[in-house]
Amino acid sequence: MPLGDNSHLLSTTNHLVQASNGLNDAVTHFDGATSYSFSGGTGDDTLEGFDKNDSILNYQKIFDGNGDGIIDFGANGVLDIDRTSAKKAGADQITLLGMESKSLRYLGSKEGYFVYADASVKLKGFTEATVGNDALDGAGAAKKFFYDTALGLNLGGDTITNFGVDDRIVTTTRVHNGPDAGAIITFGKNGVLDLPGDTDGMVGDNGPTEGGQIALSNTFGLAIDHLSLLDHQVVGGVDYYYYGISPV
Repeated sequence: MPLGDNSHLLSTTNHLVQASNGLNDAVTHFDGATSYSFSGGTGDDTLEGFDKNDSILNYQKIFDGNGDGIIDFGANGVLDIDRTSAKKAGADQITLLGMESKSLRYLGSKEGYFVYADASVKLKGFTEATVGNDALDGAGAAKKFFYDTALGLNLGGDTITNFGVDDRIVTTTRVHNGPDAGAIITFGKNGVLDLPGDTDGMVGDNGPTEGGQIALSNTFGLAIDHLSLLDHQVVGGVDYYYYGISPV
């Protein structure tokens, strides 16, 4: 099950590099998934229309007081991207206009970017993959492995072992399933699941893929080469596509 090169983070997202000018810039949002990258000295910026498929790519890991991967905004409602402790907020801040939850979740780091996205998108009970190459295990109780493909980022080349009939892979855009548009997703020549970018049905199987890749094996250690679309739900304006092994 050869995985391709998933070392580059930026994929189908609109990438905006924020200037390190120390000014209080107001940044207009693009249509579709947008990622905003910050280095030190950007000032107090305002991002207009920050949506659930947008991301913050910071130059350092943002202070997380309890280490749970969730960054809650302070009483002033802004994000302190330079904060190094509870008492040291740093010089640079971001106001995210249009964001309801006022908290971000941490998705790991790649290519020097520390990645954050709206915390409300990850539903309770989901096991979320990072942007790195994760080794995940489906053994035990039923698991929902979550890939927020609508961000337009490459989420890494992952392996999931012990994937059973009760386990699910959940994406936020629809996986490409060929010209027949059937429910069964047959993997391509590379033998792995190619994840889409921020647009439904993105074609992968061509070297680095838009959303990353997953190599799957069952409880007997045998490779899995197809999945089925088992459910589609819309929660809080976000699409969730549930893929798994069809029951016999």
